[in-house]
Amino acid sequence: MRFVLIAMAVLAFAACRQEIVEEQFEPLDTYDRYRDALERLDLIDSVMGSAWDEAGRRALNSPTSVEAPIEEVLYFDPHHPDAVGYRFPLRRGRRVVIEIETETARYFADLYRVADDDAGDEAPVLVASRSEGAGRIELEARRDRFYVLRVQPELLRGGRFRIRITTEASLAFPVQDTGPESILSFYGDSRGGGTRIHEGVDIFAPRGTPLLAASDAVVYRVGERDRGGNIVSLRDEERDLLLYYAHLDEQLVTQGQRVSAGDVIGTVGNTGNAIHTPPHLHIGVYQGGWRNAVDPWEYIVDPPVTDPSPPDLENRIGEWFLLASDSTMERAVPPPIVPPRYVNRNPFLYAPGTAAVSELGLRETPTPEPATTVLPAETAVQVVGSSSDHVRVRTLPGETWLVTADMLVPAEESRTLPGGTVVRDSLSGDIITELADDSSVTVLGTATIPRVEAASNPGHVTVVSLDSGRIGVVTP
Repeated sequence: MRFVLIAMAVLAFAACRQEIVEEQFEPLDTYDRYRDALERLDLIDSVMGSAWDEAGRRALNSPTSVEAPIEEVLYFDPHHPDAVGYRFPLRRGRRVVIEIETETARYFADLYRVADDDAGDEAPVLVASRSEGAGRIELEARRDRFYVLRVQPELLRGGRFRIRITTEASLAFPVQDTGPESILSFYGDSRGGGTRIHEGVDIFAPRGTPLLAASDAVVYRVGERDRGGNIVSLRDEERDLLLYYAHLDEQLVTQGQRVSAGDVIGTVGNTGNAIHTPPHLHIGVYQGGWRNAVDPWEYIVDPPVTDPSPPDLENRIGEWFLLASDSTMERAVPPPIVPPRYVNRNPFLYAPGTAAVSELGLRETPTPEPATTVLPAETAVQVVGSSSDHVRVRTLPGETWLVTADMLVPAEESRTLPGGTVVRDSLSGDIITELADDSSVTVLGTATIPRVEAASNPGHVTVVSLDSGRIGVVTP
C-alpha cells in the first residue's frame, strides 16, 4: 500500500510539472545572488550598476521574438552594460537545445517560462540555467508554452558570444531503419466512418522490422486487443506518458520489464483490425492517462534544420554606424525559411482558431513594449549582433533593435569641434573632457537621451568617439 501511495505521489508530481529539466540544467539563483551582492556593495544604484540592472529587466520583459533554429553572433561592450533576451515558442514533446560559445567566463544564461494565465503564472518563471563552466541548456516541454532565454555578462565584462537555439524530438523513432517518411496516416484522421479519430500515427515498414522503445520506460501491458491486435504499452514515468504500440507481429517483452530507449520490444505486423492493410506500427502517445491522447509527431519527428548563411557584418560587430534614412526598427526575427523535410498532416493543426504562431497552435501572449519603433536618419547605432538575416543594433540609450545591413552606413566622419566643447558621458551626463582648440573627433551620429540636458533641443545630442576610443556626447 505504501509503495502504491508513493508511486501515485510521484506521478502526481510529474503531472504538475510544466517542463522536464535534467539535473545539470536545473534553475540556479546565481543571477539574483549576484544582483543582491551589487546592492549590498551600493553598486546597484551607481550609473553602471543601474544600467546593468535595467538591461537585465529589459531583456526579460522586452525580448527579441524568434523561432528555432536561430544562430546569432553577439558583442557585449563592457563599458555599456547590456543583456539579450530571446522569446520563442516550444511545443509539447519538443526539447530545446541552447548552445553558447564565448571566451567570457563570467556571464549568466537563464531560461524562463513566459507568464501565462493558463499555467497559473503571475510573472516569468525561472525553469533552467547554465551551470558554471558550461555553455549549454536543455529543456523539454510538457505543455505548449513560450520561453525567454536571457544572456547577460557580469558588470564591466563583455566579449563575443555565439548563441544557437534549436529544437529536437524528445523521443526516439520507434521503427528501426525507417524514418518520418514512412508515416502515412496521421493523428486526427477520420476512423470508423467519421465516428472516431485516429489517436496516433501509422508507420509502415516490412513485416518483422524491429520495433524500438521510444524512451526509457516500464512495460505496462502486453496483450491482444480487437482493434490493436498484438499490443505492447510502455509507461514513461519521467514524462508521465503512456506509449501504445499496436498491430505487432511479435511481442518480445514481458509486463513489468524495464526497457531503455532503442531496445527491441517487438516486430512490425498487421494484426487486429489492420489485417487487410500492409504491415505497419500504430503508435499512440497519451499524457497522464488513456483519455488524453496527444499527437506523437512532435515527440518522434525532428523539425527541419539547415546550415545558416554567414551572418551579415559579423566582422564589424562592435562598430558604430548611422541609419541611412528614417527607419522602422523591429524586435522580432522573421521565422526561418526552411523547407520541411516531413509534413505533419494532422487535420487539427489547421482547424479554425488553432493556428496562432506560425501555425504552431500556440496562444500568443502580449509583450509589455511595442515590437517596432521609428528612428530618424543619422541616428548613431552600435552593431552588437548579427545572424544570417538580420543585424542587431544598440542605441545609445540602451535599447536593442533589428535591422537589415542595407539600412546602415559607416560612421567615419572626422570633424573639428570648437575649443571648449564639453564631451559628456552618455550614461551619467558627467563631463568626460573639454576639447582643446582645433580638436578632431569622430562624429558617429545623433541620439536622443532624455537624461542628458540640452538647452535648445532637450535630450538631442551628437555622439562622438574620442581618440581613447571612449564614446561621449556633445550637446548643441
